[in-house]
Amino acid sequence: MKRPLKIAFLHLDEIHHINHFAPVAVSLSRLHDVSIVTYPGNHTYLHATLEQLKGENVPVLELPTHWFRALTDRLKKRALPRKGFWIKKNLPFLFENFDAFVFTDFFQGYFVNKRGEGKFPKFIKMTHGTPGRAYVFKKVMLDFDFQLLPGTFYAEELQKRQLLAPHHAVVGYPKLDSVALRERKPIFSNDKPTVLYNPHFSAPFSSWHHHGLEILEYFYHQQEFNLIFAPHINLFKHKGGARQDTLPEKYREAKHMFVDLGSNASVDMTYIKAADLYLGDVSSQVYEFIIEPRPCLFFNAENRDWQQDTHYRFWKCGDVVTSVEEMKKMLPRAFQQFVKYKPTQQRITDENFHSEVDCSPSQRAARAISDYLEHQKSTT
Repeated sequence: MKRPLKIAFLHLDEIHHINHFAPVAVSLSRLHDVSIVTYPGNHTYLHATLEQLKGENVPVLELPTHWFRALTDRLKKRALPRKGFWIKKNLPFLFENFDAFVFTDFFQGYFVNKRGEGKFPKFIKMTHGTPGRAYVFKKVMLDFDFQLLPGTFYAEELQKRQLLAPHHAVVGYPKLDSVALRERKPIFSNDKPTVLYNPHFSAPFSSWHHHGLEILEYFYHQQEFNLIFAPHINLFKHKGGARQDTLPEKYREAKHMFVDLGSNASVDMTYIKAADLYLGDVSSQVYEFIIEPRPCLFFNAENRDWQQDTHYRFWKCGDVVTSVEEMKKMLPRAFQQFVKYKPTQQRITDENFHSEVDCSPSQRAARAISDYLEHQKSTT
């Protein structure tokens, strides 16, 4: 009998990564010994997600950073340990105890250097969103021995750029398996159409840094639409640089507005499923929104020449504006002319997310990882 392989899913990021890797970890745990390796902290959402997925046999292993770094992290009120220091402290233990590591972000460099010319442990890359902008086409994609890809679009783009690993699998979007289990509750008690404003955190691309408060002010004074303001979870953190004290309390108090700057609901498609129109800029969350085709409106915050740029492919899903005045005019039109964009949204969804009957994305991902690692072990 083959010995079960020991596989670690590394969680060193914010909660928006969890729904991407947790269903795969749970599915894979039925075939091999799987752990989620993370830092000490409040992992309520992680544990709740595992419980919902019936992943009681997936241990969460909390490894500390260096004591001095933990002290400075507390003094500087860091929610997460600095990855480099945490990794350096724990690399010896990790390499001694696991056959493979699964990453949802790009911090594999320390692991690559530690392994050197060795063949094990193996490094496996998953996405933590739908591939879109240049961020997902880093040359370090080739650091990974095995790539799990959500759809044909990403696989073909990686191949064009010579970034597709010799070992890879197109498996679909495992996050859908996790969020499908979430209970949905109505956000508003009226029947007005609901707009989701979902700006990205990255300046200068984000519409928030150019137009954010002006957008919220417009919705505050109108009564035709409900508005959910649920930005990327990092916008009001250090990465995004936005300050919560600049957000007037009146927006939270308005009955036709709902504000969420980063709760659990902001990462499990709660607001994406509750909205009738998506208003955003460069966040790949729009790709989750158009799984159920609906009107979209985008802010081109920097007047970029985007039409032939693959990194702005999502802007083909709706009208693109450059000012709040233009947005006001285009909102009604977005509903009226949606039929023009529906075929494009459906085509992009088919390219983004591989699907199969009678087999879920997380099941396909788990089987792909297992098959790959078992083959590599047998040929070593």
